[in-house]
Amino acid sequence: MKQDAWQNWYPRKEGTVEPEIPKLAELLTRNHSSKLLDFGCGAGRHAIYFAKKGFEVYGFDKSATAIEQAMQALERENLRADLRVWDMTHPLPYKDSSFDAIIATRAIHHTYTKNIKKIAEEINRVLRTGGYLFLQVPAYQRQDRREKREDHTFTEVELRTYIASEGEEKDIPHHDFTRQELKQLFSNYTTLKIHRRTEHYRGWCWLAQKHKQRR
Repeated sequence: MKQDAWQNWYPRKEGTVEPEIPKLAELLTRNHSSKLLDFGCGAGRHAIYFAKKGFEVYGFDKSATAIEQAMQALERENLRADLRVWDMTHPLPYKDSSFDAIIATRAIHHTYTKNIKKIAEEINRVLRTGGYLFLQVPAYQRQDRREKREDHTFTEVELRTYIASEGEEKDIPHHDFTRQELKQLFSNYTTLKIHRRTEHYRGWCWLAQKHKQRR
């Protein structure tokens, strides 16, 4: 998103977490999965939540403004997390098998298909075998995407990837995922839970666990 779009978006989400996050935290705690990466962490709403629960939290976001807000919030709460400014389309600045869990909520769809494939490879690289992945991405529907958002007009620029021609997300890619596409991108993962949310967010919520080898 453009800088002004980020600044408008993050305050609306401050202090809230996605409904699936508390149960995910319980699952990770039961399985002694303590080191977590918040992929596209924004202003830190999930990073802060997991830090409060005692997790070792890492995160990044392309927006320097968002990272600054997140660091200030962590300081107010007397919490720690390793956050940095980073572009998700670049190789991740972490070693292989660094994390027990990765969450990416409403992040990886804001680019083109060629980048999404590289992002999936990088997620797979830095997540350890047996680690958990939680994704939240837009779900593809067969009707024209322009019918779904009254405040935006979208143009399809590649298969299931759309660009808004107006509004605060103007010129920002939005890729809509099929269920099969998720399975292909992460072919060496077992789906633990997947569902489609329609309230407030039209998308897939997918929790999976990584296997040793790609299938």
